[in-house]
Amino acid sequence: MNQLVFIHQDRPVTDSLTVATVFGKEHRRVLQDIRELGCSDEFREHNFVLTSYIDQWNREKPKYIMTEQGFALLVMGYTGPRAMEFKERYIAEFERMRKELQTRDLVERFNLPRTYPEALRALAAAAEEAEQMRQQLEEQAPKVALYEVAMQATNAQAMSAIAKSLGIGRNKLFAFLREQKVLRHNNEPYQEYIDRGYFRVRQYSITHFHDGIENKAQTLVTAKGMDFIHRLLRQHGMIKDAQAVKAE
Repeated sequence: MNQLVFIHQDRPVTDSLTVATVFGKEHRRVLQDIRELGCSDEFREHNFVLTSYIDQWNREKPKYIMTEQGFALLVMGYTGPRAMEFKERYIAEFERMRKELQTRDLVERFNLPRTYPEALRALAAAAEEAEQMRQQLEEQAPKVALYEVAMQATNAQAMSAIAKSLGIGRNKLFAFLREQKVLRHNNEPYQEYIDRGYFRVRQYSITHFHDGIENKAQTLVTAKGMDFIHRLLRQHGMIKDAQAVKAE
């Protein structure tokens, strides 16, 4: 006997040939029963599909594919010693096929493994990915720690310390901030960014033995400025996300 219920266009269905075999009826009588059902055209359109098959004499013959609702309406009046048993078997098969469809949908939607070897490969891939993540976190841990220390500092810090905590060269950071019009050509911040509280400028003097006193300025970065620089670097792809993952 053929499978009672099968999948057709992502729906559990059966056909008139199988119904005829299970209930011990001639197929032509089952076809006639379907044609004579007193259902609406809309119900018939949604639950019965006329198709064909090739019989043992290589002739093309008609048959119907039907949904669970169509089957229930068709066999409602079928009686006999084992009619109820057959109906229960069909109900169980339709339920099983629905669950199989749901499982298949989940597998396809979430790309779940279908076989034991696939599950092993997926497990190995997940373990490898976890190990790579662990190694990456270990590599980035010192930079993250430096960033956290810098962010917690109450005093402004020199640009060299900021560059180190962000994992970027000091000169490269100066050049980048000049390109972004944050710093002037002499590496001092524009007044706009000082007013925002991102930078401070420390004035100091150096005494030379022959040349006398030289006045100089040092750009210092506040914790607020540290966060600003970090966001700016990330926006331009200058540093990786993992370098300051705790800052987000």
